[in-house]
Amino acid sequence: MTIRKQWLIILVLVAVLSVVVNSFVLSSLTDKYFKDYVQDNYEKHFNQIVAYITETLSAENYSKNQMAVQLETHLVDPINRIKVYNGEGLLLADVSSNNSMGKGMMNGHGMHGMMMGNYNPGLEEIDHAEIRYENKVIGQVNITKYSSAENSIDAWLFQSSLIENSLYSIGIVLIFVIIIGILISKNTSKDLIMTADMAQNIDIGNKTIKLRSNVKEIRVIQQSLESLQTRLKIKQKSRKALIDEMIHQTRTPLTIMKTHLEGIEDGVIELTPEEIKICENQIENITNIITNMSSMIDAEKEFDTNKKEKINISHLLRQIVSGLRAQYEKKEIELDLIGNEKINIFTDPYKLSQAIYNILTNAYKYTNPGGRVQINYQLVKDEVLITIEDNGIGISKEDQNKIFEAYYRSDYVLNSDGEGIGLYVAMENMKSINGKLSVSSELNKGSKFTLHLPKEK
Repeated sequence: MTIRKQWLIILVLVAVLSVVVNSFVLSSLTDKYFKDYVQDNYEKHFNQIVAYITETLSAENYSKNQMAVQLETHLVDPINRIKVYNGEGLLLADVSSNNSMGKGMMNGHGMHGMMMGNYNPGLEEIDHAEIRYENKVIGQVNITKYSSAENSIDAWLFQSSLIENSLYSIGIVLIFVIIIGILISKNTSKDLIMTADMAQNIDIGNKTIKLRSNVKEIRVIQQSLESLQTRLKIKQKSRKALIDEMIHQTRTPLTIMKTHLEGIEDGVIELTPEEIKICENQIENITNIITNMSSMIDAEKEFDTNKKEKINISHLLRQIVSGLRAQYEKKEIELDLIGNEKINIFTDPYKLSQAIYNILTNAYKYTNPGGRVQINYQLVKDEVLITIEDNGIGISKEDQNKIFEAYYRSDYVLNSDGEGIGLYVAMENMKSINGKLSVSSELNKGSKFTLHLPKEK
């Protein structure tokens, strides 16, 4: 069952219940006052009848027909018969409302006719009154009435009128309730349908429009769905960035291996144990990347984890230079490592190597043949500084604050290959191992990248 139908049913039930309760309360109060009125009216007519008969019988001459006509005026509920006797017990007048009541039953129409057709007066009772004049009984009056006020004709008519009006009220209220309910439920159900469509579009990845319902609860749901969609987009963007990062990281060791294998195949590079070690290191790098890819399956899982160990900076840099030298020589770029000092630090060798690889790959890409790239390292207080300096095309001051953003590409290098993610990965890796990465550069003169590493004990 739809919410709209449920809403209409509840609204109708509440309206009917309200009218029934209201009618019951009003009927009870009105009926009570009506019964009090009937009783007071009976006592009033009773006293008037006794007074009239006393006055009539005390007179010497009176007319029985005139007496009957006068007594008929007192045949009002709950009085339905009046008998008058003289002092000797002879019947002087006998008037009754049976004939008029019968006519009322025959002529009843609609609800009143149905109620009167089912009317049953029930028990009757007779009130007696002696007519005295000058301490002498001169007659008697017997007044027949219904045993209780609710058994009278007027009471039945009154109650039937209340029931009839209550039914009319319920009918009128139902009409208004249904009309108002349809209008309100139409707007509410429309908002719910649009919200449901919005949820389905989010589920299948379609574009959605912003919705703003006038109903607070529905508006909260719509805002929650918009927030959910935003979070999903952020997760998708983060996952894409992560995948692009993995792809970029995989290219470096593959390129190094390809360069060395081509050199071995061409006879330029000899297949020495050192060359085999270089290829093994690149295979290990690729293995680490593939292992980390499993973390992408769970979008909520924290991907950035460090595996710190004690490493020798000089040994790490020589490995990196050995891997890239063949590629640099092929483009006729000089790659030099300055320094032989033995410096040990405690860090994640994979992330540090990847950061250095990415910077050297950029230097290789944007340094012209015949250029030079120089790597230097030194210990300054409790910090290890690794500098990578080239004499390539350089970076403008405007771009120096943007090159570490994901997918950023300067206007000066739009025609070259790349996705603009290498330096972003380098910066993120340095942050992950509590390091820093800075750059100073000048267009057409070259760039200098400095990696700051804490010397943890």
